[in-house]
Amino acid sequence: MENISTGFIVGTSVSIILLIIGIIILIYSRNKMEKKRWAWILIVFGICALISGAINSGILLK
Repeated sequence: MENISTGFIVGTSVSIILLIIGIIILIYSRNKMEKKRWAWILIVFGICALISGAINSGILLK
């Protein structure tokens, strides 16, 4: 791999953790028939962080 910055690795790790937590909370809340709006917010924030990290590292521009 070419020069992948530490910021990209940390940002990707954080976004993946947010996505996993959001999905787990969403599945758990559906089993209890509750609506958890903040689970969706975590998922959207994780996706945005992942896209932002990819753009900042230049992966999408190659």
